[in-house]
Amino acid sequence: MKSIVIVVAKYSAILLIWILLLWWTIEWSPLLDLPEYIPHTPVKIYGLCFIAFMITIIIFSLKEALRKNPALNIMQLILTGTAICFFMELPFQTVLSFTYNNDKLFHFFAGTLTTTLAGAVISFFVAFQLKKRRTDLLIIFILVFVLLVNLLQKLLRC
Repeated sequence: MKSIVIVVAKYSAILLIWILLLWWTIEWSPLLDLPEYIPHTPVKIYGLCFIAFMITIIIFSLKEALRKNPALNIMQLILTGTAICFFMELPFQTVLSFTYNNDKLFHFFAGTLTTTLAGAVISFFVAFQLKKRRTDLLIIFILVFVLLVNLLQKLLRC
């Protein structure tokens, strides 16, 4: 159990440093004049890099957790990845809250909840692949998830 706590602390710190550097580079750096969106798409550069960092860190951390304790099940791996995102997001949202003029508490909780839930979903996909090695079933899970998210978006727009 102690090894999992070390994995969570280590990768939370690594992800926090990367996200702070990304945030500073895209939002505040005088050296770069990056556009907010990838040209001709609705995809934000910051969001794409954020998700890429999160996926990479979750993959490395869950692999390390499995190396240290091969008996971990899928739920324990999901909780490990989710904890990494949660403990990274708390200090990040604290830093970010100093940049908001109003609704600081709302932004803090919304950002923490959103990132933690995204981390849980990504952790599920990574943990499932690492433990079961069933890429065909993983692709089906991802497609069902994407369809459910699209359906939920359409229902919430009405």
